Amino acid sequence: MSHEPDQYEIRIEGHLAPHRLRAFEGLAVTHLPDGDTELVGRIVDQSTLYGLLNWLHDLGVPLVSVRRLRDSVEEGS
Repeated sequence: MSHEPDQYEIRIEGHLAPHRLRAFEGLAVTHLPDGDTELVGRIVDQSTLYGLLNWLHDLGVPLVSVRRLRDSVEEGS
């Protein structure tokens, strides 16, 4: 049984420099008007998610929220 990677929304305070965003390749990056940054996309597994969160922590970037998103429409139908 194959498992599709879960989609996540990670919100952080501030805007990261473009060279820092390379770590989030494959995620949609949106700089929000309130000064936060939103990263949205599929993350392969929990190890990858924790790796990204640890990397942000090591940079001293304040984490606002992490949400696993549910697909509203069944894919492939």
